[in-house]
Amino acid sequence: MKRTNAGAKIMELPVWKIFVRREPFIRRAVVLAEGRFGVLTSKTASCLVRYMPERLVAVIDSTRAPATAQEAIGVGGAIPVVSSLSEALPLRPEMLVIGIAPIGGDLPEEYRAVVVEAIEAGLSVVSGLHYMLNDDEELRDLAEKHGVRLLDVRRAPKNLTVSRDEARFMPVFRVLTVGSDCSVGKMVTSWELVRALKEREVKAEFCATGQTGIMLAGWGVAVDRAISDFVAGAAEALVRVASGAEVAVVEGQGSIYHPAYSGVTLSLLHGCQPNVMILCHHYGRTLIKKYDTPIPPLRQVIRDYEYLAGLIHPSRVAGVAMNCVELTEETAEEACREAEQRLGVAVTDPVMFGADRLAKAVIEEMEKWNYVPKR
Repeated sequence: MKRTNAGAKIMELPVWKIFVRREPFIRRAVVLAEGRFGVLTSKTASCLVRYMPERLVAVIDSTRAPATAQEAIGVGGAIPVVSSLSEALPLRPEMLVIGIAPIGGDLPEEYRAVVVEAIEAGLSVVSGLHYMLNDDEELRDLAEKHGVRLLDVRRAPKNLTVSRDEARFMPVFRVLTVGSDCSVGKMVTSWELVRALKEREVKAEFCATGQTGIMLAGWGVAVDRAISDFVAGAAEALVRVASGAEVAVVEGQGSIYHPAYSGVTLSLLHGCQPNVMILCHHYGRTLIKKYDTPIPPLRQVIRDYEYLAGLIHPSRVAGVAMNCVELTEETAEEACREAEQRLGVAVTDPVMFGADRLAKAVIEEMEKWNYVPKR
């Protein structure tokens, strides 16, 4: 018999269907980040800890325990970091969230035993991996036996199609975060920008294109799982869903310079046809992560993105989100100030200093486009 508690009911909803917006479905969750809990090593876990701490009961990482999330990675307050799932069970979690997204997206063998333990303990399991838990016969049968759900957040909708070149005609101002590389903060920048725009009384919508963003927002599509021909169409559909807002902030993926991920970057760029872009860059990084491909100077990065966007729809980089995670606030402020003077656009670290400078830049661009906000 299947459970009928609130957690199970939520898990039955097709939350990855991009045409229906929903509230976040994560609740009373324990996050699995064994051996990798960190700002740069477990982006899903660290973002959930940063943006929805009230929905988490614990993080599993024996290499960090015992500690609080705040002590371990500098955010998350008093969320306990524990050594095992058994230590978290007395906190009455309803679900286990796999908090990593490694290159290739496979389920680490050491994580599988914890997933099995969670299912047997009556927890539903949320995964943002490319490895589909529901396609694993052993896990699927075990989940059915214990009446819990397996939610593969990255599974693509079945109703995607190619772009119809319609985003430019939609009644919403479109902002896309783009990157000099992957793992530079595009999701975080998008989230922070939406929050800053709302603080300025602009109705903004976060359009999730990755697994972590979907977990936070409760809707979206993981475009790196979509058929390549349909990625631009997925971006266009996300903008269509967000057209009731004044600004649609589309979460970017990859980088045009990335040997592995440039394809999804270009498809997003041409599918959502942004009015403006926010460039995200990790301060001091000169090579594509785990590759020997050089990252050009930021002036050239800006020119290249504006050129590629302009092949389909004119757009310009209105600001730079500088990821200064290794710097002190004082040195980060100086780095942002120097880059702003050199590049001639607003530059800030949206985590350290907030995204208000970027929100202001977006609003100024809206005025240049003669965009009339909905009231």
